[in-house]
Amino acid sequence: MGGMEAVITGLADDFQILKQHRKLFTFGVSFGTFLLALFCITNGGIYVLTLLDTFAAGTSILFAVLMEAIGVSWFYGVDRFSEDIQQMMGFKPGLYWRLCWKFVSPAFLLFVVIVSIINFKPLTYDDYTFPLWANRIGWGIALSSMILVPAYIIYKFMSVRGTFKERLAYCITPENEHQLVAQGNVRQFKAYTLAPLERRLTIVRDLAGNPGQT
Repeated sequence: MGGMEAVITGLADDFQILKQHRKLFTFGVSFGTFLLALFCITNGGIYVLTLLDTFAAGTSILFAVLMEAIGVSWFYGVDRFSEDIQQMMGFKPGLYWRLCWKFVSPAFLLFVVIVSIINFKPLTYDDYTFPLWANRIGWGIALSSMILVPAYIIYKFMSVRGTFKERLAYCITPENEHQLVAQGNVRQFKAYTLAPLERRLTIVRDLAGNPGQT
């Protein structure tokens, strides 16, 4: 249910028409997944369940977590992430956590993903060995979610203009900060994105207390 809520919320946030009819959309998703789940209660349902449980909740989830770890620690930035935690929790994570987020976790997850692919064996359930076509369907299910991340990266990279370095800078920069990349003012960009959170809050409070100040 938690995963379904994440999908519904994500789609509703991106598409206004779904947000306006959220109840109907939620019912449609729930009813659709209910119909698909009927395959799991047939005579061969245990084999369908085993196939889905192995491929839909295995390497694909590890790959998704790896992409999230890289996105947060390298693109969003450990420093900014630590500042967000400090704002919410009242303290800043120590060096141990920052090193784990930036180096240890991505490296460990990458190792686990590679090992899970290398050590893959044809799927079995008790004495039954799944045919080759069933394993291909399973990998198709797994790749249907895994391929979306690199596919969108390529699409985003090709959709922006500029040199290779400029495209890369645009792709790893929030859209509301693209003007800083366009100006080529790297120092200004770093000062804006990595400035201490307290300084930003102080500026906001000063402006709020002096609305006539320009």
